[in-house]
Amino acid sequence: MTKLFSWLKAELGFLVLLAVAGVGAWQYVEAQRTGADRDDAIARATTICARAGSDWSATEKDKRGALCLAKVRDLADFRTAAADESARAMAAAMAAAQDRTLKDNQAARAAAEAARAAATRMEAADAEAERRNLVDREWFAAVNGVAGLRPPNR
Repeated sequence: MTKLFSWLKAELGFLVLLAVAGVGAWQYVEAQRTGADRDDAIARATTICARAGSDWSATEKDKRGALCLAKVRDLADFRTAAADESARAMAAAMAAAQDRTLKDNQAARAAAEAARAAATRMEAADAEAERRNLVDREWFAAVNGVAGLRPPNR
């Protein structure tokens, strides 16, 4: 063990140099990755800005990407507003359709009741005409009621 420590002591300068070289190499690789990530982010930002209809480059009064950021925020706000308005329109259309369905159901129920009442009146008028052997104004009114017509004026 003492032999190992004496060897390490003798080679300490070289080992420190080796460690510094290793850290330097690691920092170089990380710097290359950081540069590649930065270049990728700029390329993506340029593409996003172009699709949004803006420019990524700097102007005299704005930093690089400021105009693009404003344009993308405007588009995001528009998208949110359009989605909200679409949801409101859809809800209004569904409420109107539900209201029409309710009114249609009520009208169908009333029509069924009227048809049932007309059939009952027709049966009573037919039985009365049969009993008296006479077709009169009430019988014709009952026939018109079954057909959905208004009764005669006289």
